[in-house]
Amino acid sequence: MTYENARKAIEYMFTKYYWVSQEINLYPDNYQGTIANHNEFLRINILPSNSSANYGGSKNLEGLVIISIYVKAGEGQKRVMEIGDILDVLLQHKNTSNIIGGVEIKGPELGTSYLTIGGLDPANKALYSAKYTIPFQSYGE
Repeated sequence: MTYENARKAIEYMFTKYYWVSQEINLYPDNYQGTIANHNEFLRINILPSNSSANYGGSKNLEGLVIISIYVKAGEGQKRVMEIGDILDVLLQHKNTSNIIGGVEIKGPELGTSYLTIGGLDPANKALYSAKYTIPFQSYGE
């Protein structure tokens, strides 16, 4: 499993109709461009944390997908929890292998998520934040 294939496969999950129909904007963690809806958006960070080789040289890869959730402040945790549930339907316990551009991309399997409430965003007090974290693991190519 290459790092790039893991990234492509995980990001591809966000092109599926279920996600697109939610109309929640998702940006890479280091995105510097214009954010379409400043009241609600997500940032994704795919973090490989460990790798190993199997007999024969195939590579196992594991890590975390961390999605920062930003919603309008002052409305409690309801929307954060709703988005966490939407992400669970899309990602939790899913195999991310897929056909992308006519080429099979072997992707990692996603595990069980957890949500960590962050509170008011220090950079923008008009936003309330949380981190949705889900582990991933591949079993070689």
